[in-house]
Amino acid sequence: MIVINCSFISETTDMKDFYKVLCDEGFVEGSRKDKGNVMYDFYISADDSKKMMLIEKWETLEDLQAHSETELFQKFRPTCKEHSVKTRLAMYEE
Repeated sequence: MIVINCSFISETTDMKDFYKVLCDEGFVEGSRKDKGNVMYDFYISADDSKKMMLIEKWETLEDLQAHSETELFQKFRPTCKEHSVKTRLAMYEE
């Protein structure tokens, strides 16, 4: 199993608003439907509304790679940039 921890940080964007954008644009539902997705859950910081964590779990590295090549995923980084959100990833095998 492949696990991705993705931190979202912004100086200006409230993560509740950004999460809504991700949902409205289909990122959340679409990613959860991708082959091999086991978990795709977001957690907004209780102490800082401008921080959020995404935990993803994928059955195989191949499933994760296929996900990252989807048309929807290609729109992810531009959406983050448009909303002044920076990301940091950590990946490991479980």
